[in-house]
Amino acid sequence: MPAAGQDTSFLSGTVQDSHGDPLAGASILVQDLNKTTFTDSTGMFQMTVPFRESYTVVIQHIGYKKLIQKMTQKDLKRGNLVFPLHDDHTQLSEVQILGRTETQQAKLQPIKAEIINTKAVQEQPSTLVELMNRSAGIRIRQTGGLGSSSGLMMNGFQDRAIKNFRDGIPLDYLGAGYNISLVPVNMLERVEVYKGVLPTGLGADALGGAVNMVTKKALYRYAETSYEIASFNTHRASLNALYSDTTRHFFVGTDAFVNRSDNDYKVDVTVTDLETAARRPATVRLFHNQFTNYYAEAYGGLTNLRWADELRVGLTWFHINRQNQYGATMSQPFGASVSRQHSIIPTLRYRKRFGKLGIDQFLTASNIHTAQVDTVRGTYDWYGTFIPSPSRLGEISLRGSLSDIKFSYFTSRTHLSYQLAENHLAEVNVVSTNIGRNGRDPMGLTLPQTGQDILALPAKYYKVVGAAGIQSVFLNDKLTNNLIAKFFHYNTSTINVDIYGTALGEHRSTSENSFGIAEALKYAFAGNTFLRFSVEAATRLPEQDEMFGDGNFHRSNFLLKPEKSTNINLGFRTERRGAYTLEVNSFYRITKDLILKVPIDFLFTQNQNVENVKGLGFETDLSVSLNRWLRANGNFTYQDFRLFDTQNRQTEKARLRNTPYFFANLGLNGTINQIGNRGRMHLYYYFTFVREYYLNYVPKSLEPDGFLGLWGKAKFDAPNIIPNHGLHSAGFTYHPGGERFSIGFQAKNFLNARVYDNFRIQNAGRSLHLKLNYTLK
Repeated sequence: MPAAGQDTSFLSGTVQDSHGDPLAGASILVQDLNKTTFTDSTGMFQMTVPFRESYTVVIQHIGYKKLIQKMTQKDLKRGNLVFPLHDDHTQLSEVQILGRTETQQAKLQPIKAEIINTKAVQEQPSTLVELMNRSAGIRIRQTGGLGSSSGLMMNGFQDRAIKNFRDGIPLDYLGAGYNISLVPVNMLERVEVYKGVLPTGLGADALGGAVNMVTKKALYRYAETSYEIASFNTHRASLNALYSDTTRHFFVGTDAFVNRSDNDYKVDVTVTDLETAARRPATVRLFHNQFTNYYAEAYGGLTNLRWADELRVGLTWFHINRQNQYGATMSQPFGASVSRQHSIIPTLRYRKRFGKLGIDQFLTASNIHTAQVDTVRGTYDWYGTFIPSPSRLGEISLRGSLSDIKFSYFTSRTHLSYQLAENHLAEVNVVSTNIGRNGRDPMGLTLPQTGQDILALPAKYYKVVGAAGIQSVFLNDKLTNNLIAKFFHYNTSTINVDIYGTALGEHRSTSENSFGIAEALKYAFAGNTFLRFSVEAATRLPEQDEMFGDGNFHRSNFLLKPEKSTNINLGFRTERRGAYTLEVNSFYRITKDLILKVPIDFLFTQNQNVENVKGLGFETDLSVSLNRWLRANGNFTYQDFRLFDTQNRQTEKARLRNTPYFFANLGLNGTINQIGNRGRMHLYYYFTFVREYYLNYVPKSLEPDGFLGLWGKAKFDAPNIIPNHGLHSAGFTYHPGGERFSIGFQAKNFLNARVYDNFRIQNAGRSLHLKLNYTLK
């Protein structure tokens, strides 16, 4: 346990059983400070605490005798401390933990956060998308199998209205290489999902909230790897490794993963007979839907020095290769078109606390290269048969494509914090993003007057978002208040195009400044019960890919306006440790110029403004311990967001298109100990239900007659309905001995239900997954 500095101490060590094997999940409580952490899968822990001459540390684990040990500053300097726990066969109940981990503390902040503890499920063959979909108020809609586009929807907002972060840094600079549909859960400590108001430290122009993926904290020395094999020739592998010297002043590490799948599952489509032109339904297997991506990051740095708490330098490389089986909808198959993306990205991060002042600076500059190849002279049918057409230069469009686009990124994020007094913390956060785009496509669109390739004309985008906030605590820590003010600015210039991407020959520039304000309150009652309330006037600026397109199936729209919204959130949470946790939240939104992604010509998508949208919703989440080894949880979400002041009887009060309005989850988790000599097995079952919703706007009179539309049938034809679906999944994780090695198995959608998701694209049916995990300390 080496010391960290004059104002703080750095506590670390390894907890082992009587055989010398590491104990994962042991709780470490520093008495008097009421600060807690847990050991990781290698039995190691670390925490930074205020300086004291001595500490009393309490270490507990189910099935072992409690260890209470007093530590002095002299003990801290020895380092590499090992804490052995001895078996206690009389202990059957859960360890009572008096302190709280960072994950537990995040759940209790005034700003509503759904915390997904990825460490608890990292040995399961589950994706981050699946974990988030089991949470209240969250739906991630996909357009196919592994690697397909994933759109996050939360409390009525969706897609880019919800910002994605990695350790507090906006994720845009990593392109498509690192996102919620690709990153393995092994890489993450937890996922923080903020609903409504964002903390000052994230400071983005989000309307609906944010997802912050928190990577694993640096430990002493470890390596862990996983490999998953699954249906549809799916393979996923990951590697995390870290080395730190004995002084804890120097570290190097790497994170890497690979995803590959044929995604050749069966789908229901409409096929056309080439001789009679008759159309009929058919079930076919996808034949051109393969996806492969590689991601690797190497990093190193210095820690716990007088001039830096952490100085970290990183270098990231990724490559994506995607076969395009269909466009925005499944109306037309492709058989040869491919898309690619790759980049090398350097990063720099500096963190230091000077007494009451804290500094956190992040910088990155990179080029992301995107290419699309569409040169086959003909088309394919759903059976994979090629139909030659000499007049065509491509299968997606008549003129084809050989686009090669370079996006240049520069991102800076500066965060300052200052402890004004014991109960008052001030923060300032500024994020600036500068993006340029240029490229070429010898087969692409040209200016009508000069014939010049429009991709060769540079497009520029600059955005800065500033936030200043103060967090205060009153009434003996019962009342916590967050007041945040924000400033938004963006300017952009590019060639104006119509909805089909055809250049109009007009070079336009636009810019805007805007302000926002947010207030979040939390009042704690006796025990673990509290109320939360927040209100916000928010602005969301159009993102560069929404305005410029992505060079593939997403069209540009330079006429997009910023969307503005007033959001109100009210929540209640109560907990009895070891028994139950109940949380109820409600929300109201009224939004002007909401930015919504919609299909264009069946093949493409485009972001468009929806002038007026308002609605409310509520969600409930309940977890119950049924006995010492079995726990149940369930949640549901209902949201009613509708158009208003449309001046159109068909769309007035219609539900927001392509947006689920009711979904629910149920889950059972159980643990069986003492299998064989030292084996342990974790069993689980999950059920997810999504009520039917509508691909396009539907008159309110045609909606189901049941209460809130929760039952009954819509009064129109099925093609515009994304039908009900219920998914059943079950699996287990087995540790044959100790915590180093585990085997995970899961049967997803084991009843083989038909699942239709975003834009009514069909997702995979039943699939089987096997995952192996190994950790070396």
